Amino acid sequence: YVDPPRNIEDFLAVENPVLFEDDHIAIVNKPGGLDCIGEKRNDLQSILPFVLHPPDNNMIPKNNPSSQCYLPRPVHRLDRKTSGCVLVAKSKNAMRQFSHLFASRQVQKSYCAVTFGIPTVFDENNSTIIDGKECNIIDYPIDGKEAVTLWRMVQTVTTQEYGKLTLLHCLPKTGRNHQIRRHLSYCLDAPIVGDNKYDGGGHVAKDSRKLGMFLCSNRIEFIHAIDKSNVSVEIPLPDKFSTLLGIDRKEVVI
Repeated sequence: YVDPPRNIEDFLAVENPVLFEDDHIAIVNKPGGLDCIGEKRNDLQSILPFVLHPPDNNMIPKNNPSSQCYLPRPVHRLDRKTSGCVLVAKSKNAMRQFSHLFASRQVQKSYCAVTFGIPTVFDENNSTIIDGKECNIIDYPIDGKEAVTLWRMVQTVTTQEYGKLTLLHCLPKTGRNHQIRRHLSYCLDAPIVGDNKYDGGGHVAKDSRKLGMFLCSNRIEFIHAIDKSNVSVEIPLPDKFSTLLGIDRKEVVI
């Protein structure tokens, strides 16, 4: 018998911790402050076997012993401080096929973020229409590699403690390290609230770090690699976002 990880209660306290599940994959709602894959069983990967159902026995190859003891694990990662949707594979076959979806950019992800100030448009002549809404485009390399992020402003508010804050909707088209965090800070001069690495280190920014980082993967969509169904999972604006902004999350359309 193996005891569950100590931080499993933090995971289960999240609104709708398991968002989608079948015999091949799951999509879970990772809380901020939890590594996807870490050390000493203090991570999301160690929690997964205790909260997900095992695959149907008919789905497991009988002639492959290693497949029969495969534990669920994340197909991709979110930064430790980022919350939201994480795709999980429940078999070796699922891991292989869904990893290919990510590598070939067939998985669409969207994020919501709260930034300091009002973003400055990086390139006024570079925009596109997504779902009937105009999105600006940041096309700026990261670590010498192509990096593209689409973004639009959802709402701007003025707070007493942190001044002007803006809720953004972001659609990364590439998956570079800290891409959204770096693009918003470097290209828009709008660092994410609570981002101790890219917030500039000012007094207000440092004070906000106690709240955690305000970046959430709020939607993931793809064609199921095995049964070919359309999978689309979306979570509402996190409570801490609406609390900071002083808005009703039910009235926010991301």
